Amino acid sequence: MSSEQHPAMILHQLTTEFLAAEDKKQLYFRLLNRSISLCGYKRAVLFKVDGKRAKFQAVSGKSGVDSYSEMVEKWEKLASSVTEKDSPQQLSVSSFPAKEAAHWQFLSDHTNGLSVYWLPIKPWGKTRYVLWFERWEQDEWAERDLQLLSLVGVSAKSAFERLEPETLCRRISGKLFSWRRFLVSIVVLLAVLLSWRVPLRVVAPCEIIPEDPFIVTAPLSGVVSEVFVESGDQVKVGSQLFGYDPRVVNEELKIAQHQVNMLETTMTNTGFEALKRAKAKAELSILRFRLEQEKIRLQMAEYRASMLNVRADVPGSIIVDNPDEWRGRPVEVGQKVLMVVDPQNINLRIWLPEADNVNFSNSTEVKVLLNAFPDDSLNAHLKYVAQSVSVSPEGVPSVMAEGTFADLADRADEKLRIGLKGSAVLYGDKVSVAYWLLRKPWASARRIMGI
Repeated sequence: MSSEQHPAMILHQLTTEFLAAEDKKQLYFRLLNRSISLCGYKRAVLFKVDGKRAKFQAVSGKSGVDSYSEMVEKWEKLASSVTEKDSPQQLSVSSFPAKEAAHWQFLSDHTNGLSVYWLPIKPWGKTRYVLWFERWEQDEWAERDLQLLSLVGVSAKSAFERLEPETLCRRISGKLFSWRRFLVSIVVLLAVLLSWRVPLRVVAPCEIIPEDPFIVTAPLSGVVSEVFVESGDQVKVGSQLFGYDPRVVNEELKIAQHQVNMLETTMTNTGFEALKRAKAKAELSILRFRLEQEKIRLQMAEYRASMLNVRADVPGSIIVDNPDEWRGRPVEVGQKVLMVVDPQNINLRIWLPEADNVNFSNSTEVKVLLNAFPDDSLNAHLKYVAQSVSVSPEGVPSVMAEGTFADLADRADEKLRIGLKGSAVLYGDKVSVAYWLLRKPWASARRIMGI
């Protein structure tokens, strides 16, 4: 076997060993300890390159090294200060800035004259690893030695590509990501979050309600016998709405009429006797007073009887709960039974959660998203915001607000039906994006932690 073939056979064997490595730790060991069979050196160190920083990975002849040791620290500082990391080169004291030259001198003194060959490894075309080969005692590198070690770099490149297959994410991150870009992006993002101002956005449940509804209340205390209308019915003035059970009222009316008739007959008889007896005149005065009282009771009974059937005082559309549930229900005077509304006059009721009661003005625009029509939105203006907190229909402490629709004339009547619910989007004062994002988490943290 000739001397020309021997390095080739060794290189072939090394390449086979590198490619057969099961993981990177095994590859590190073979790179650092088996490459000496191709070209002699005293020590080999492997670094991983991340931007300008070179991080120590392994050293020949040792299975493990304290990554915080003084020697590792000097190696990392020297490797990180190499300006042309992508180029194979021989390093000397002149290859480093004056600040790092002291570290080189330290290593040179401990090796009686240090000579280093810098060999980058470029899997997928980017320098990700570097082999640092050392010769001591002023033993210089020959051109043939550098050529043989360069072939080691080619074999190592293929081995790393097998263990670190290139994926789409790796390709993108390899082109776009670096610590400098990451830090610059963070600074730019923070500057944007602190300087860019956007309107404070609040989303609250809402409902379409009638404007100035006519509330029909119970005129008498009694039992409702039947409700003659249903929600959505159109009524005119005088239309019958609901009626009372008439039995008690009619009985009271009969008793009052009987009392009046009986007192009138008694007064007539007493009037004849008053012509004969003086005592009858005194009785007549008492009977007259009692008759006046009974006539007043009769008038009240007649009024109650006239109110047994409640009729509409204004035209409009009916809003009432389930009419069947009113049948047989006792009511008190003034109790709400139903409403008569104008479907064309509507308002927007908004329940602002207590935590979202920020500053709003009467000119605040409101974007309304109805649950029944998720593909469309309506525009409204805030009319007022209450000053007190109440409980919303969902049981959430909220502040009630009302708004008016801005484009009723452009909308179909059937789209804005009373009772439709949805979400109202309100925009308050302009705040920074950071405040816009962190307002609720910050408030929750303060509430939980008491800070």
